[in-house]
Amino acid sequence: MKPEILASLAAFEQVAQHRSLTYAAHALGVTPAALSQTIKKLETRLKVRLFDRTTRSVNLTEAGRDYLERVTPALAHLREATEDLQFSAGVEGGTLRLTISHPAGRVLVEPMLAEFFALHPHIHLELVYDDGFVDIVRDGFDLGIRNGESLEGDMVAVPLTKEMVMICAASPAYLKAHGTPQHPDELAQHQCINYRMRSSGGIYKWEFVIDGKLTERAVHGPLTVNHWDTALQAAQGSVGLLIGWRDSLQAALESGELVEVLTPYRSSFPGFYAYYSHRTHLPMKTRVFLDFLMRRVPGSI
Repeated sequence: MKPEILASLAAFEQVAQHRSLTYAAHALGVTPAALSQTIKKLETRLKVRLFDRTTRSVNLTEAGRDYLERVTPALAHLREATEDLQFSAGVEGGTLRLTISHPAGRVLVEPMLAEFFALHPHIHLELVYDDGFVDIVRDGFDLGIRNGESLEGDMVAVPLTKEMVMICAASPAYLKAHGTPQHPDELAQHQCINYRMRSSGGIYKWEFVIDGKLTERAVHGPLTVNHWDTALQAAQGSVGLLIGWRDSLQAALESGELVEVLTPYRSSFPGFYAYYSHRTHLPMKTRVFLDFLMRRVPGSI
């Protein structure tokens, strides 16, 4: 294999992940024109078209998808070998790509970033927020964090927290104007903030435990969002009722900006897990981050 082929394969992987020459070029530190030429030379060398290009998008061909599936693990092993060698020599570093849900990011990772970077200044994190399940091997991630019910069976899952409790809340001003619901059935008479799930595109149905059984309720209101912070700010602004993980709402509850309602009907779900593919060698950068996270995550949410 000619030496330049490795650089071409790394370029191919970046374009496939970003689905954009511009973003991939930025990640690699080259110009889009130079990257385009690299891809064209690779396709010429392989005698196979890897991408379908339009003026607005770059998409893998079927041959490109098959090639990416074979190439990605090989490139990951090369990066991991280099990083582990550097670590054993006292040189810690590398970029860790983490796919994470918005609640997990807000509760588990964001509060600890300053301390992590202070201790490990040569490890870089790329946080990619997505509330759906992500194929970390296909999409080139080192690690994922999701709640337990979202994980596939072929993942190595490391528990980070105990079960998570869902609570319903609203601002004092909203409750003064509209009253406080005493039963989930009364939500039909209230303004509720809906959440559209990124994974399925469907609207999340609020879940409560009624007479010992987990029960869903479809709610209605003036606002539907797909970003947790927007929903939280809207609830604090008295737009309507909100449902969310207890720990995500804790600060607003303690400050009095939100008040919990329907407490007897709380539901709970499996806690957050870090996960990675059992087929993947765990590089040093990932082990360092995972060990750090497990030492600092609270025991329960």
